[in-house]
Amino acid sequence: MPLISRKRIAQLSRDNRAIVRVCSWIVGVSVVLALFISVVTPNEEPEEFSEEKTKELIEKIESLVKLHEDSKERAAVVAAWKEGDREKIIQLLADPETRKEFHPGELMDIRTDIRDFPGLFVETLCYEWDLLTSIYVLPALFAGAIWFLILMPFWEVTRTRLIACLIAFALGIFSASLTLVAVMLQDRLQGFSENPDDTVLVQLVFWIAGVGMREETLKLLCFVPVAIWLVRRKDDTEALILAAMVGLGFAFQENIGYFSGSFDDFETIGRLTTANPLHFCLTGIAGLYFYRMLVRKFHGMEEFLFSFIAVVVIHGVYDAMISTPQLAGGGFISFLLIAVIGYQYFDRLREKMEIAGSAQRISPLGVFVLGTAALTCLILITSSTYLSFAPALGNFFAAIGNSIPIAFAFISRFRDL
Repeated sequence: MPLISRKRIAQLSRDNRAIVRVCSWIVGVSVVLALFISVVTPNEEPEEFSEEKTKELIEKIESLVKLHEDSKERAAVVAAWKEGDREKIIQLLADPETRKEFHPGELMDIRTDIRDFPGLFVETLCYEWDLLTSIYVLPALFAGAIWFLILMPFWEVTRTRLIACLIAFALGIFSASLTLVAVMLQDRLQGFSENPDDTVLVQLVFWIAGVGMREETLKLLCFVPVAIWLVRRKDDTEALILAAMVGLGFAFQENIGYFSGSFDDFETIGRLTTANPLHFCLTGIAGLYFYRMLVRKFHGMEEFLFSFIAVVVIHGVYDAMISTPQLAGGGFISFLLIAVIGYQYFDRLREKMEIAGSAQRISPLGVFVLGTAALTCLILITSSTYLSFAPALGNFFAAIGNSIPIAFAFISRFRDL
């Protein structure tokens, strides 16, 4: 018999005082632990390099580069690459020892340049698998689990639906791999890539017609098998949640890359309230209208096309606002876009929510608040290993302050559930 019943868990998740107490304990323990770690862990300020140390470092780098370039296997591939000898490159890279001489990103570049598309696909899957088997999958999985648990109370959880969620989530991960392949093709073969020196209009076209279009198209493409299965069930709630699961799987895979690069950076907490909901809300809305079009035997195609174009534009504009230097002051607009798309998705989900038995389900608000507190405190603890306590704590509160506006947008959708 379980230590605590589902009913009791549901009650506790709706007890605001209990949530505040738990959050207080989480923050308190994390602050004490961060202080302890920062005291016992040496956080030495980086010393200035003397001319002698600089010269020594340069010599080490040059020796490593020379050693790397002088390997026969690598030299042979590079020579064939320069000559454009496609067959020889494919033959050389068939040797696992030769492949070890290259970074996965280099292998993807080579496969793209010689137009070995099956090889590019395999290299991309290998690269993505390396990410999935890294330690950074844990924080990405934790962030994804928060939104997964938030979505579950909107329907009655069954074994069939859970299996469908896992399949949709896996398809979302696969869509991220397809997107990476598309990036390689558009960037290296077509030259369609970001250029900070371009005008704002040209960069905006790139983010909308490039990034937004390819990501939303491929996520929707991976939702197609699920949508076909849903046609027989004729359930808008399932369409909304399963389409969102595809988007959440994409965000999960994307998050691993961000966490592997800067998990101790407090900016990563913003992905919990920005990138994650952006992806699953956009895919959820586009997926709903695509599913409805299938149910109506392609009647209502205009509604689907309008929603899909809107999704692509919103995605592209959001990315442009946070990535284009000339639009660096548009932070408010990016938050506004997240809030608008979040409202559009969750308002539709609230309308279709299965009310029967909802009192026995956990509260989305409780999950959101506790999950956000836990993830933020986890980053506080990790950052204390390389920062002194005061800067780490300052960044902690700054991250919370930056997340409050968008957090309240979601809290308003969960408050009465």
